[in-house]
Amino acid sequence: MSDGKLIFTEYEGKALAMLFQKKRLVAAQVLPEGANRIGAVYVGRVKHIAANIAACFVEIADGEICFLPFKEASVPFLLNRRYDGRILAGDELLVQITNEAQKAKQANVTAKISLANEFFALSLDTSSHASFSSKLSSEQKKQLQELLHEEGILEGRTFRQPPQVSVPISGVVRTQAGDCSREELVSSFHALQREFVQLLEKAPYRTCFSCLKEARPGWAAVLNSMVYPWEYDEIVTDQSMLYEAVSAYCKEKLPEKQVRLYEDASYPLHKLYSIKTRLEEALGKRVWLKSGGYLIIEPTEALTVVDVNSGKYESKRGSAESAYLVNMEAAQEIALQLRLRNLSGMIIVDFINMFSAEYEEKLLQHLRSLTGKDKQKTVVVDITPLGLVEITRKKTSRPLKEQLAK
Repeated sequence: MSDGKLIFTEYEGKALAMLFQKKRLVAAQVLPEGANRIGAVYVGRVKHIAANIAACFVEIADGEICFLPFKEASVPFLLNRRYDGRILAGDELLVQITNEAQKAKQANVTAKISLANEFFALSLDTSSHASFSSKLSSEQKKQLQELLHEEGILEGRTFRQPPQVSVPISGVVRTQAGDCSREELVSSFHALQREFVQLLEKAPYRTCFSCLKEARPGWAAVLNSMVYPWEYDEIVTDQSMLYEAVSAYCKEKLPEKQVRLYEDASYPLHKLYSIKTRLEEALGKRVWLKSGGYLIIEPTEALTVVDVNSGKYESKRGSAESAYLVNMEAAQEIALQLRLRNLSGMIIVDFINMFSAEYEEKLLQHLRSLTGKDKQKTVVVDITPLGLVEITRKKTSRPLKEQLAK
C-alpha cells in the first residue's frame, strides 16, 4: 500500500488535483477552466510560412491561428496532396494541440499526432521504431520486448505497421507496462492501434477545422500525466459529477482504487487537507529541512536557482561529512520540490561545498536516482567547474505558481 491519496476539489475558484503521500503534498495541478484542448486533434490549414524561423502558422478554427515548428512536422498527414518534403501555404493537415495560447503567445501544435493509453504511446514519426520508458529496468525491457515479439507486435526494435496505414507510426512502451499481464498488454496495444488507424482513415472525409479527437477531461489527464497508479490507493473528491465520472473510469481501468465522495459540509475538504497552508508552502521561497538546513528556490526567466544552506544544522562530524549529510537530505527535497512546483527547463543547484570528489559522485548518483522517479523526464547533467549541479526537466505545463495566479 502506498498510503497515498489523490484529491480533486475546488479552492478559491480553481479546480485542483493534489497528491498526498504520508500526509505530505508531493504534486499539484490546476485543472483548466472550461474545455481542456491539449491533445485535441484538428484538421488545420496552413495560413502562411515563416521560413526565417523554420515554422508555419496553422488555422484550426475560423480566425484561430496556431504555431507549428517544422521540426514538429517531419511526417505531416496532408489531406490535399501527397507530401513531397515541403509544407506549403494552403495545405490541409492533421495537427494536435500541445500548448494552449498564453498571454500574447499563440497555441502550439504538432503534426506528430500522438495517442496514448496506460501502457503505450503511438505517434506519427519518421520511422516505425519502438522504444521503452527509461524508468523500466533492463530486465523488464528485455521481457517486454520478447513478449511483444512473440505476440507479433514487434519486429526487432520496430512496431509492425497495420496494413491499411502508409505512414510510419512509432511508439513507446510506457512504465506501467512493466507490471501488466500479457493479455492486458496485447489487448491494450491493439485497441490503441485501432483507434489510431480509425483516426487516420476518417480524416480525409472531414472538412477543414473539424475536431477529430477531443482532449481528455482534466481529471483524466491528471491520472495519466501527473501521477503513477502505485502512488495512491484512494481518490477523494467533493464534486459529485466528477465523482461519477472518475468512479466509472476506475471501475474499468483501475478497479483496485477506491473512489470516495466527501460530503461533510460542516468541514470542507480543503480544510481537512489544509490546502491553503500547503499551497503557500509550495510557493514559498524558503523550504526547511528536518536537519535544520534549508533551500532557497528562485525561479527566473531563464532558469531556476536552488541554494542549499546548512542553516541551524549542528554536528560533531567533520565539515565535509556534515556538508555531505545536509546535501543528501537536500537532494531528496529538491527532487520533490521540482515536481511539486512543476519547475522545468534549466535548474542550477548550489549545494554546500564538500571538497570531496567521492562525496560529489555519491550525491550525483543519489540525485539521479531520486529524479528518475519523476513523472516528467528529468536529467541530472553534471557538476560544473564552479561546483554547481545542472539539471534539466521537461516542460509539459506551466509552473504551479503560474497556474495558481489570479
